[in-house]
Amino acid sequence: MSIAIIVILALFVWIGYSGWRASRRLSRGEERLEEAWRRVEEALTSREQALRGFCSTLASLGLVPEGRRRLEEALGEVSRAASPAALAEADERLKIALREVYGGLPRTRPPALKQAQNALAEAEDELEFARRRYNELVMDWNELFLRRTYRYLARRKGLSRRELYLLPGEEEAFSRHRGPSLY
Repeated sequence: MSIAIIVILALFVWIGYSGWRASRRLSRGEERLEEAWRRVEEALTSREQALRGFCSTLASLGLVPEGRRRLEEALGEVSRAASPAALAEADERLKIALREVYGGLPRTRPPALKQAQNALAEAEDELEFARRRYNELVMDWNELFLRRTYRYLARRKGLSRRELYLLPGEEEAFSRHRGPSLY
């Protein structure tokens, strides 16, 4: 009789510990995701500032007025995007507009334009790093939802899967790197 009680008590302790551990993991995961998304937003703001500086440099030099207008429109779309998927679509239009602007630039570029391009390149690199880190955390987060305990606890806490911030053409490469898609 006492062995059965000990086994039942051990089972309850193990279930309680597993639930506590899963709950902590979800809380830490959510905090990491929020921090990663905050860094993505900061990188987006830095890139927006760099793009606005690039556009003003183009305007002051009188270069590619039509391309600059399209670039400013695309920048507005990025600013209005509310979800990672909408951001990815707006990013694609922004990159097309940038290619158009770069295609219209003279071979020898003034120092002010080179400086604006370097600032933009740095901002793009920072955004790429933040976006990749966010996507890695989202993949880890969404993998938790494959386990029944985590799904149950997440539902009780009001947590759900997150959307990846993948640019067009990256979905296949990212899923090949990380395994099958969870969506």
